[in-house]
Amino acid sequence: MTRPASRAVGIDLGTSNSVVAVIDKDGAPRILTTPEGATTMPSLVWFSPDGPVVGELARGGLDYSPDLTIFGAKRLLGRRFDHPEIRRLARVLPFELTEAPNGDTWIQLSAGRSVSPEEVCALILREIRRMAEAHFGEPVTKAVITIPAWYDAAQRQATKDAAQIAGLTVMRLLSEPTAASLGHGAHRGADRRYLVCDLGGGTFDVAAVDVEAGIFEVLATTGDAFLGGDDVDRVVVDHLVRDVRSARGFDITSDTIAVERLRLAAQTTKHELSDVSVSKVYVPELVQLPSGKSLEYDKPLHREELEQWSMPLIRRIEAPIKEALKRCGRKREQIEEVLLVGGMTRMPAVRKEIARVTGREPHVIPNPEEVVAVGAALEVARLEGTIEGVLLIDVAARGLAVSMGGDCEQVIAQSSVVPTREHRVFATKQDDQLRIEFDVWEGESPDPTHNRHLGRYAVLDLPPAPAGDVLVLVEMTIDTDGTVRLGASELVSGERLQLDQIFHAGLARADVQRLQRQLAEAP
Repeated sequence: MTRPASRAVGIDLGTSNSVVAVIDKDGAPRILTTPEGATTMPSLVWFSPDGPVVGELARGGLDYSPDLTIFGAKRLLGRRFDHPEIRRLARVLPFELTEAPNGDTWIQLSAGRSVSPEEVCALILREIRRMAEAHFGEPVTKAVITIPAWYDAAQRQATKDAAQIAGLTVMRLLSEPTAASLGHGAHRGADRRYLVCDLGGGTFDVAAVDVEAGIFEVLATTGDAFLGGDDVDRVVVDHLVRDVRSARGFDITSDTIAVERLRLAAQTTKHELSDVSVSKVYVPELVQLPSGKSLEYDKPLHREELEQWSMPLIRRIEAPIKEALKRCGRKREQIEEVLLVGGMTRMPAVRKEIARVTGREPHVIPNPEEVVAVGAALEVARLEGTIEGVLLIDVAARGLAVSMGGDCEQVIAQSSVVPTREHRVFATKQDDQLRIEFDVWEGESPDPTHNRHLGRYAVLDLPPAPAGDVLVLVEMTIDTDGTVRLGASELVSGERLQLDQIFHAGLARADVQRLQRQLAEAP
């Protein structure tokens, strides 16, 4: 067997932590370690005075420059600034969010300087790429990157843009629940009907997956794009801030450094309470007192308190699970195994809630933070032909629709098997009409305001003719990554027509290429 021309890796680009995996020569998956020896790398970027610092070393920025230390950038990818959840995040994050010219969410670092979430994620991916190159001793240029199953087309494209900026070609975007079931080794066991529940730092994904004779068929995907460990952290911090005010007499609401120190301590305590019934939130230097001394904060926290505070969030697990079962036409009794993925599934209350909703005890995957990256590495091996007998069949998380100033017309239905291609025919409405404009939406509603606007397109340079004589065939494709491609041709002659994008979500192609060159030249 010849070695591929360039190295490829499997990457779990996470909200809180990122993981990279490879397949060794003996066919066994291996999680690569960070320079500090850890198997997970914090998805952190500190824009320090000396340049960007990524990963574990960026934690110093959380303590001293929280306004310049970006975490959770994955949640901002492909998101419009006017989204209600983005508005809510903007009120609680220690760094400032701003609106890009096209309405996307960007991050304001200082006066006159802002960065896109794609640039932040590209820095994380570049660090991961360097780890892999240190392992192989040669360049790494390709990757399978996992994404939440519920990502829309704009978020998927933003992920691919971040990878391109980092110098990586995306072999495939793989949904995290599918990657988890592959990494779990479901293809090597008995044929089963799985329900995969993936609760990580930023999102909750549910996928109904059938595995039969090595074929992974995703029947339905649902999720909650703003439900994860970060949200639990914020709820805990809100309670602790009130405790500092009532018990210590200090209002630290506007002190971003103090709040960030409290958040980090609360996160550590949350992790500990998955294994013990009581722990404590400890911050040795919360705020500076007028005397020059530091205020120490030390508060016992019981698991029951954490669960009580988190319960409104944990209850949100139920709706996506029920929706996934509804979409695949199954009752919960027909599910044969429930797989838990993501660090937040270590929390006993989360496991208990999933067991209540599904009616069965879930299977706890060892190292739930790593199994997704292992699945991505196995998909690399499958695409390169080094493992056989595995086939992945995925579906579109959302439908695709078009409009011409009125209601949306569905073109591709939700849960269609991908890749898929459909078309619509548009006719000119005026004599000698030279262009036809239309909008593309992601969603299922005829009301455009209930769907996600992906872009406005114009078919240009139409031949002069009476109204209705020129028929334009617009082809719409959702590929295996869930990204959308469009093409246009004249129906009768078959001649390709120029199709321009007037408005688009995300970065322009020229900007992606420019940022890729800049990052390649940076130290």
